[in-house]
Amino acid sequence: MMRGFVNLVTINWIERAYSVRRMDPYKQFFYQSAKAAIDAADEAAMKQSVPGLHTLELPRSVMNFTASDCGGTMDMFALFRPRPRATCEGRLVYFNRIGEAGLYDADKHVHSTLSVLNEPKGTSPMCLSMLPHPGTNKDNMYVLDGSPGRANGRCFEVLEPMPNPSGLRSNCGWPDWRWRLLPPPPFIHESGYMPSSITAYTTVVDVNGCSSIYVSFAGGIGTYKFETARPDPRSHLGWSPSEEWSYVGAWTLPFDGRAQYVPEFDLWFGFSDFSPSHLSAVDLSAIDGEQPPTALQVGQDLNLPDKEYWVPVYLELVNLGDGKFLIARIFEIEETLEQFAVLTGIEMMAGVGDDHSVKVVKHKCVRYTFGDDAIKCVL
Repeated sequence: MMRGFVNLVTINWIERAYSVRRMDPYKQFFYQSAKAAIDAADEAAMKQSVPGLHTLELPRSVMNFTASDCGGTMDMFALFRPRPRATCEGRLVYFNRIGEAGLYDADKHVHSTLSVLNEPKGTSPMCLSMLPHPGTNKDNMYVLDGSPGRANGRCFEVLEPMPNPSGLRSNCGWPDWRWRLLPPPPFIHESGYMPSSITAYTTVVDVNGCSSIYVSFAGGIGTYKFETARPDPRSHLGWSPSEEWSYVGAWTLPFDGRAQYVPEFDLWFGFSDFSPSHLSAVDLSAIDGEQPPTALQVGQDLNLPDKEYWVPVYLELVNLGDGKFLIARIFEIEETLEQFAVLTGIEMMAGVGDDHSVKVVKHKCVRYTFGDDAIKCVL
C-alpha cells in the first residue's frame, strides 16, 4: 500500500514555533515512470548536473505549536502508525526536553496531550513504532535514550494503550495512552560502564509473527536484542510476552541510525555506517551471533557537486511503498555553515531471476533553502 502524504516538521528559530507541513511526494519527487527518470538521468549526465534538481518553497503549514518548557525546543518527532488502518500516515508523536508529550493527527486535524515520560530521553533517542505481539491491531512506540545509562535505569519506555476492561473509547475516538518503563539494556549496570551512544537499530519479525528490536551500541558493546514476545506452544495464543534483553554479538549493524524492513525485497534498508552517501541493504532474517550481517551497497541517492562540500547533518529514508522511497537530507555547506535540505525520490527494482541485487533509479531532487523556517525532520 502506497503512502499518500509525507510530513515535514519545520521550526521557526525566531519565534520558537514548530509547524507541520504536508506534501504529495509523487507530484514533487517522481517522474511518470522509471524509464522517464532514466532518460532524465542520462541527459543530466551529459550536462554534468544533478537529474531533476530544482528549488521549491516549503508547503504551507497545517498546524503550528510551541514547546511549553523554558528551553522552547522539541527533542523528538516520530510517526505513529496504528493498525489496522495502515493508510494512516499523519499521526505524529513528539515530546520536549522535560518529557511532556503530545500526539497530533494531521489527517483529522486533532491534537491530544499524552502523559509525561517517566524520564526525558535526550535529543537523539531511538524511536520505533511496531506491533509488539502477533495478532495485536495497534502499534506501540518504543523509545530508548540515545545514550542509555544516564537516567538511572529509566532510559527505556513504551507508549501503549491503557488497559480498558469496559471497552469504551475516549471522546476523540482514540484509546487512552500511557508511558510504561521497560527493562534497560543489561550492560548499563556493569561496573565501569560509561554511557555509550546507539549506532544503529531496527525491528525483526520472526516466522511466528513475534517482534524483536535489535540495537547496536558504540564503545565495543556490540549488538543486543530486546524481545517483545516469543513463541510459546503452551499458550493458546501460540506466544507469550517476553520483554527481555539478550546479547547478540560483538559486531554492530552495518547502518547509520534506523534500518527498516521492506517486504517487497525481503531486505532491511538504511544508510551505510561506512558512508552516509550510500544506501545499504541487509538480510537480517537469520542473524548469526558469531558473524556480522553483510551489507549490500545499493547506491547513492544524488551526485554531490564538486565545487562545494556538503556535510549531511540529518538523514531519513521514507518508505512510500511499491518500491518507491523518499530520501531526506539536511546539508551544511562547510565554508559558509549555510544549511538547506535536499529531498530525492528514488525507485528500487529487484534483480531478474536468481539475481538478488537491487537497482536504484533516481527520480527528482528538490532543494529547500532555509529562511526563518528550517526543516527539522521528514516523516
